[in-house]
Amino acid sequence: MILLYFLFTVWVVFEFMDCITSRSVRFSRKSSQSGRVLVVFCQGIIFCFFVTFMIFGALVSLAGHPLAAAVLAVLTGVLLVFGSGLKRNVLGEPLMFSDVAVIGAFVRHPRFYIGAIPPFARILVVAGLAFLGASFFGLLLEDALWLRSGSGLSVRVQGLCLFVTGWFCLDVLGRVGLARRLLPAADLDMGEQRYGLLATIVLSWLRWKDDRRRKLPSWPPVSAGQLDQAPLIVVIQCESFADPREFGLEDASACVLPHLLCAEREGKVGKLQVSGFGAYTMRTEYGVLFGHEESELGFCRFDPYLTAGKQAGDALAARLAPVCGDRVFLHPHDLRFYGRDVLMPVAGFSRLIGTEGFAAAAQEEGHIADHAVGDRILTLIDEAVSKPSGTFIFTVTIENHGPWSGGMADYLQHLQQGDELLGRVTQALGQTGRDALLVFYGDHRPSLPGAVMPGGARHTPVVVKGFGALSAMSRLDGVSLTPAALHHRIEVVPSVRTVLRA
Repeated sequence: MILLYFLFTVWVVFEFMDCITSRSVRFSRKSSQSGRVLVVFCQGIIFCFFVTFMIFGALVSLAGHPLAAAVLAVLTGVLLVFGSGLKRNVLGEPLMFSDVAVIGAFVRHPRFYIGAIPPFARILVVAGLAFLGASFFGLLLEDALWLRSGSGLSVRVQGLCLFVTGWFCLDVLGRVGLARRLLPAADLDMGEQRYGLLATIVLSWLRWKDDRRRKLPSWPPVSAGQLDQAPLIVVIQCESFADPREFGLEDASACVLPHLLCAEREGKVGKLQVSGFGAYTMRTEYGVLFGHEESELGFCRFDPYLTAGKQAGDALAARLAPVCGDRVFLHPHDLRFYGRDVLMPVAGFSRLIGTEGFAAAAQEEGHIADHAVGDRILTLIDEAVSKPSGTFIFTVTIENHGPWSGGMADYLQHLQQGDELLGRVTQALGQTGRDALLVFYGDHRPSLPGAVMPGGARHTPVVVKGFGALSAMSRLDGVSLTPAALHHRIEVVPSVRTVLRA
């Protein structure tokens, strides 16, 4: 009975936190559909109730103490709400179910994430996590040293039953379609307004479970055609590359990117409409590599790499296999990020080059410099020229990844290195005499508190430039493209004509 009392207490606290995080849509008296709002609100309570079962039950089974589990559950909820607020301020999005996938990356590379959190908030988050860990350890140590009676085991079994009950009930609610009715579109802001953060997290998870079974359109392989020489295709996804003239800041306008400006004068620059801000490299990368619009993915759009293995045949590398015998994925970082080490070979890449390929390379604030990446790309281009078959090189840079200790000035300095990379590769491809295609774009804009913040435009520059027989490609002239649309522009049939699909 005492277990149920604490369970109810935790649920009430969770509902209170959801009321705080949600907006006036819940209880708006001005709404002409106030009855409808109340019904929707009550339906959302059901999901929060069973989430409480899972969280409280898991903590009871781990701690063996109902009171301690209740305190830790409330603290967990507070950390989730606090962390979601921090994330929204920095990236413009709340915490979501797919963020669980970055826990492993956070443990391996905490600097990637901790640096983006303000110092005071960093102390609170670290202190909260430390308290959770120390509490678990202390409770387990107490059980081990004092050899508590069998009642401890009984409490843990009851907690496990609560967890399983919550999981089962949520799964049933998802299967009968209630989650789909409550959250019909992949709109987390709408979900948080109506149901609060905790309920939206579980609703979006249930919707993701449905959407991962979606049947997506498949793309055919690229025909080998009749060209005497197969093409050389180089795609560079440049970390946080953006046009500083669009930031609306005086110090940003002083940063000149000559190679981007040169491509702009030639009509080779467009606007890549990316969905992420300050992060979510994998969304842009997925769109360019796999060619599926985010509207087709549903809730899988938030981290498409979680399900990308099911569409491996749609990847650009796999489709270009009849044309390009050598297909290289180059990223000077830990390839375990987003599971690239497993996904990219399945997606058709014949070679992967990660951190180990840059052991002696120069670094910029802990990241492999774009100059070193350029050296490796130029080496690959030289190798490709001597081969009769085509070559596809897909590169993801890392130098301009935050945190930027020097703020905007630091970011702009690294931005110029990215522009220099664009110039070096452009010159190298022009000197090969081969039919070649260069695609260069930014994965997202930077998040620089006080300077570049979420809420405004998100597009980044994209350069598409052909060489040899491919130099007659249509001009971009500032046209807007989604990453998926860029995928279809890169489709190159190696014949005298180039097939471009907008």
